[in-house]
Amino acid sequence: MARFKEIYWWLAFIILAIYLQALSPGLDVLAVGLIILLQEKNYRSMLWLLPLFCLIQEGTGTNPFGISIIWYGAILFRFIAGQSLFEARNFIFVFLLSACIGVTYFVVAWLAAILLNTPFNMAATLDQSLIQALFMPLAWCLLSFWRPRPEAQEQEP
Repeated sequence: MARFKEIYWWLAFIILAIYLQALSPGLDVLAVGLIILLQEKNYRSMLWLLPLFCLIQEGTGTNPFGISIIWYGAILFRFIAGQSLFEARNFIFVFLLSACIGVTYFVVAWLAAILLNTPFNMAATLDQSLIQALFMPLAWCLLSFWRPRPEAQEQEP
């Protein structure tokens, strides 16, 4: 039963994330889900969700082809590096991680522009980076509040 609740929760999250990303182009809501998976050390769910997140980002045209793999790889790297310094479930950690991810968003967009030989709009990319960095702590707080606790799921028969 707990496994079905987990699947339904993630499906609802993905639907909401796609809707929010349609409202705010350039925003990656799915990255917050990745952070939650990493905090919970839920590697089994990450095994099927991370490729799905990449496919969604590639399919919706949010990022140029292949950039979502670099983007999520950078988030994984930032999380693992930061986790060695801070408690991963702490708001301050998520806030600092969000700031680093905002900078990473800018760097990845710049890298994509160079690799794809496309024009780079610095002002728009800075705005999107700032929106991403400010959105993540807020979304993390809301999702952490609504997310069922893994400890409670493990105790169910």
